[in-house]
Amino acid sequence: MIINKIKVKETTSIDSYSFEGKLEEIIEMLQDWMTEGEWEGIEIDYYEEGTNYQLYKHREETDKEYEKRMKLLEKEKAEKAKARERKLEKLKKDLASLSAADKKLLGS
Repeated sequence: MIINKIKVKETTSIDSYSFEGKLEEIIEMLQDWMTEGEWEGIEIDYYEEGTNYQLYKHREETDKEYEKRMKLLEKEKAEKAKARERKLEKLKKDLASLSAADKKLLGS
């Protein structure tokens, strides 16, 4: 099974003081972030303690991230298969422990 690489969201925190000063300087700083860091936008998270500003961009996951995700998917798949097997074994045990009358009621 081939699974394509996905886009991941990368973020980095920025200081709210970055937005204090002359508009020309703030605009220049934003343009630098766009061109040098290839940042796409700013997210603002509001908390009781204050506000958190984060730059974000989307990129294709690295080979290492992809391999880690594939290992995790395989592990989850194996765990689900084990859980199904355990459930099937329990059902078989339960069926085997039924009395003849109960089995007749079930139609087996």
